[in-house]
Amino acid sequence: SASAGVGLSWVDFHGIQLPISAHDGPRNTRSGLAWGFTDTPRGALLAAINIAVRTAALWGPDIYQPTITYQVTGPDAANLLKADSSEYAALRAAANVPAGEPAGRGYAVEAAYRFTTWSPSASTVDVVTEGPGSGGTTVLAVTRIEVLWQHGDWRLVAPPRGDWANAAASLASLTGYTTFPGEG
Repeated sequence: SASAGVGLSWVDFHGIQLPISAHDGPRNTRSGLAWGFTDTPRGALLAAINIAVRTAALWGPDIYQPTITYQVTGPDAANLLKADSSEYAALRAAANVPAGEPAGRGYAVEAAYRFTTWSPSASTVDVVTEGPGSGGTTVLAVTRIEVLWQHGDWRLVAPPRGDWANAAASLASLTGYTTFPGEG
């Protein structure tokens, strides 16, 4: 699973470069959504990142609502959707954008990953993101993302209490993680 990040292409999604693979997915990216991943470590990694990023309120309800409704599972999926709706309303008001439009762009970089568990039915991967910190510094955050193989594709398990902050922690270095080639 350490080789899961090799041989990927990168596509721009509202300012964030997301990894894709011609073989492992996503096979469909219509309307800003992403689905159709292989039941492999690489497919699980790609699904974890591509689906998790699309659950962000920032992109607007045309992206986060169908993503959460059809691709997120677990007891906190409804909480995630509810949190996104109120967060998007606040972001939209602050950015003064029309209803349904993205309220901004992303500035994070997907830097590295580490599988904590892998099986063909369930996988957990810690994904490290680089983002801008105060005073021009770069900060690292690691987010634990769990995916389950259901109905022929990977589904994301909603973060605890529907809040990604509950699945994330700051990180001092990339030691012990596999960096994405050509990223970071």
